[in-house]
Amino acid sequence: MALLDDLLARMRATPGLSEVQIIENEAVDDETFIFKVRAAMIPNILQIRFLADKNLERYSFQLYRDRPLLRWDNTPHYPDLPNFPHHFHDQDERVSFSPLTGSLLADFDFVVAEVKKFMNQ
Repeated sequence: MALLDDLLARMRATPGLSEVQIIENEAVDDETFIFKVRAAMIPNILQIRFLADKNLERYSFQLYRDRPLLRWDNTPHYPDLPNFPHHFHDQDERVSFSPLTGSLLADFDFVVAEVKKFMNQ
């Protein structure tokens, strides 16, 4: 699957990410699939999950250690936020606007930059 291969290549080429692994990878066809990948961002883990089912695409990017620290996703449960259904959960579980678009590779670069800023605080 091209998207997963491209994401794995991007993850492996990203400084600060190590131990990239596929946790889940199931495909029915080119339009219906799910995958979950993880990488170490010491001392944390970055996990990316993507589900595509014909016209539906769901993603989540999550940084966690023993609990979730940061998470971006597009589950449609905050309709009043700008850029719905995209939203962000911070380490205190507050939900706010997210600039993500659902374009996994483009969003990956933004998420990694935000995670690095968070980890350098």
